[in-house]
Amino acid sequence: PLNEASAGYAARARDGADRLRRILTAMSEASRVEELMEHAEPEIFDLHTVLQSTVAAYRDVYPQRRFDLVTNIEAAPVRGSPELLIQMLDKLVDNAVDFSAAGDTVTIGLAGEGAAFLLSVANPGPQLPERMQAQLFDSMVSVRSGDDQHLGLGLYVAKLIAEGHNGSIAASNTDDGVSFDVLLPVAMDQ
Repeated sequence: PLNEASAGYAARARDGADRLRRILTAMSEASRVEELMEHAEPEIFDLHTVLQSTVAAYRDVYPQRRFDLVTNIEAAPVRGSPELLIQMLDKLVDNAVDFSAAGDTVTIGLAGEGAAFLLSVANPGPQLPERMQAQLFDSMVSVRSGDDQHLGLGLYVAKLIAEGHNGSIAASNTDDGVSFDVLLPVAMDQ
């Protein structure tokens, strides 16, 4: 049995160890993504088809939100790993759900942008602070207030995956929230 002071020290030590474990787990995930990007055998796949099934799954996983897939594209051939792009989308959708309210609609868009496709995830909610937009995709950065449980590696992992597919990712404020936009090149036959 510990006295009151010792119990406080032990509780802080446990909290510190838990935080360290979460940091190591998140950093390990980022490292695994980098390794997967290096060793993945790229394939040409239809991003539109992947989005249709993924958005349907989000409707089941997050019943408290609505999900709309907005596109006028019939097919979206991209080169890369569908699994990794789904992982990137999972990070963006998780973020959208965290920063929106029950009953809100998360909009996933797919449009043509010249020789690229624009994949977007938009949600209503608080806008991004201007001072954070330049560092939002850095590791260990989060705009969540008062939440020391969140490590801020999700958007970093999303950036790794987008760039690993020769694409780019950006965030911007909209009239009623935020949009994350990923540009992915159209797959050329080889």
